[in-house]
Amino acid sequence: MSPLTLGLVKDVQAAVKEQVKSAPANQPEQSVQRTFTSLINAIEQKNYNKFISQGNAAFKEGLTQQTFTQVSGQLAPRFNKGYSSVFLGKLNQQGYQVYLWKLTFKDGSDDILARLSLKAGKVGGFWLN
Repeated sequence: MSPLTLGLVKDVQAAVKEQVKSAPANQPEQSVQRTFTSLINAIEQKNYNKFISQGNAAFKEGLTQQTFTQVSGQLAPRFNKGYSSVFLGKLNQQGYQVYLWKLTFKDGSDDILARLSLKAGKVGGFWLN
């Protein structure tokens, strides 16, 4: 390896180390985390009114109590047995801030990708895939 190559490698390594040090922790804003936790708690408690309370008009109109009851009936037992969530990142899509989490269940069942869309502090969508 030539001295020039070695010097470039050291410069790149130093730059990468500096970027890693200055990178913010991979966590959402506290208000976003509270919204996410509130939605999960509403599913655990099978509480439709709590679930839609932070939504915009389209979110509230688009989710019927029957659909919520059906979905929460399937997911609440899994959440109640225990789970962990890991924040994956944030996207900007069509004017919404979209936040992603990985949900892992203690019962060993399939993981879920949670997607929370917010605009002006209101929930525009919440998907569990």
